Amino acid sequence: MKLIDVVKMGEALSNPIRVKILYILNKQPKNIYELAKELELSRPVVYAHLRKLEDADLVESDLVLEGSRAKRIYKAKEFKFYIDNEIIKKLFENE
Repeated sequence: MKLIDVVKMGEALSNPIRVKILYILNKQPKNIYELAKELELSRPVVYAHLRKLEDADLVESDLVLEGSRAKRIYKAKEFKFYIDNEIIKKLFENE
């Protein structure tokens, strides 16, 4: 893992809304409309949080056709996030 990956993941997990999105998506993949309704937030706000989670490689999405419409379905990816002094040391020694 590279330093930038650790920073992106840490930033993504530092927001309680994004952690809740991961919780919801771990139970079941959802589209942005379903997430916005469940979180009681606007779609643009949810979309911004999803972009952060995708950028950190914690969430992925697929375009799915439903009838004549396409919907983007988001799902949580498997991950482990663990950091200690030894890992931090290795991050900087391997630059």
